[in-house]
Amino acid sequence: MTRPLRVLCLHGYTQNGQTFRDRMGPFRRSLKRTLDPVFITAPHIATEFQPDSKEEASESRAWWNRSGNVWSETVQSVRFIHKVMRDAGPFDGIVGFSQGSGMAAILMALMQAAHTQNSDHSDADLQALIKELADCPLPKFAMLFAGFYPELPQFDALVSGPKECKINVPTLHMVGKTDAIVPMERGQQLATQAFVDARLLVHEGGHFVPGNAAWRKQYQEFIDGLDLQH
Repeated sequence: MTRPLRVLCLHGYTQNGQTFRDRMGPFRRSLKRTLDPVFITAPHIATEFQPDSKEEASESRAWWNRSGNVWSETVQSVRFIHKVMRDAGPFDGIVGFSQGSGMAAILMALMQAAHTQNSDHSDADLQALIKELADCPLPKFAMLFAGFYPELPQFDALVSGPKECKINVPTLHMVGKTDAIVPMERGQQLATQAFVDARLLVHEGGHFVPGNAAWRKQYQEFIDGLDLQH
C-alpha cells in the first residue's frame, strides 16, 4: 500500500462530521498512516433530539428521522453522499457509526445494484435511484461500528433473497455487548443478513468505538488483510 486509504466517514444520529471526528481521535491517530478519513455532516436536522439551544439543534444531524418520511429523507441523504463521492472522491472505503453504519449499508446496497445484473426492481423510484449511482465505484471495504439493519422495505428488496443479493464488500462489524442504544443483536443482524462473509467482532462495552491498543490492532489487521488490487 503506497498511500493512505481514503475513507468516507458517516456519523451517528445527533452527531455531525466534527463531533464524530473528535470522538474518533484514538482510531484516527492509530491508523493515520493507513487511513485518510473524510468526515461529512448529514443533511437533516435530528428532530428526535431535545437541544438546549438553537445552535445545538442545528449541529445535531441525521441521515433520516424515524418521525419523518424515512425513505424520502434517506433518498435525500443518498443523493447528498453521492455528490460528495463525485466531487471529493474517489474513496477506497467507508467508516460508519450507529445510524451512519445503517446509511453506509443502504448506500452500498444501492451501489452494488447499480453495478450488477441483478438490479431490476419492480419499484420504479428505487430503480431510478439505483441508476443514479452507476457513475461511482463500489467501496472496496467498510468498517461499521454499532450498526443496525435498516428496517426499510426498500433495503429488504435490495439485500434479501439469494446470496448474490447481499452486499459483497469486505466489512468489519463491531458491536457492544452492553450497548443500550443499539442492542448487539441488531448489529449482528446487519452483518449476517445484509453482507457476504462479514467479519463480526464483539466488545464488552456499550455504544462507542473501542480505541484501546488491542482493538486498534484488530482494525489494522483487518485493513492489512484486504485485497485492494481490483
